[in-house]
Amino acid sequence: MSRSSYDEQLDRLTGVLATMSRVAAAAIRGASTALLDVDRDAAEAVVRGDAVLNRLRDDVEATIPELFIRQQPVASDLRLVLCAIRIAADLERMGDLAVHIAKVVLMRHPVTVVPPPAVGVLTEMAVAAARIADKTSLVLATRDQVDAMQLGLDDDEVDAAQARLLAMLVASWPYGIETAIDLALVGRYYERYADHAVNVARQVVYLVTGTIRL
Repeated sequence: MSRSSYDEQLDRLTGVLATMSRVAAAAIRGASTALLDVDRDAAEAVVRGDAVLNRLRDDVEATIPELFIRQQPVASDLRLVLCAIRIAADLERMGDLAVHIAKVVLMRHPVTVVPPPAVGVLTEMAVAAARIADKTSLVLATRDQVDAMQLGLDDDEVDAAQARLLAMLVASWPYGIETAIDLALVGRYYERYADHAVNVARQVVYLVTGTIRL
């Protein structure tokens, strides 16, 4: 493999990760629409779209051996290759978590998963998750360390919202155990989505600096 072909492969690898990040962002937006609007079509679209992320992750994993076999990566390229494996796994998992939210919606449809008292905090989590997804895409494109570190603060916002949700559920909750369980799971899915986005940011920092600083 010539150096130019090798560079093209690395650029393609970066492009696949960028595409994955956009798909994962669309997935959480679709899942949130399904959840808050009781939108069955949106939920089904999220479930169907998960196959795209799975194929893209497979594409990343299939590219790695070829890069190692045909060219000895230098230190910075080696970091890119190793980070790509980890980032692809996190992005694929983000898509899975959006699917989990969508499946809760489908399981309860046409009944809403979110009773009125919980609409505010779930809306907050949905907005924060969408913002985190957009920042993840930005960080992958720019490799900006400041933006990457900012994701940790956004993750704190999701954690705080989940804590408020759980406090609401263990108080005098009049909507039944099943609804409480559904909401606890949905809150957990949003929290884990944000956690995986932070993992992506950590890998970007490592890619740029060679150290984990987040």
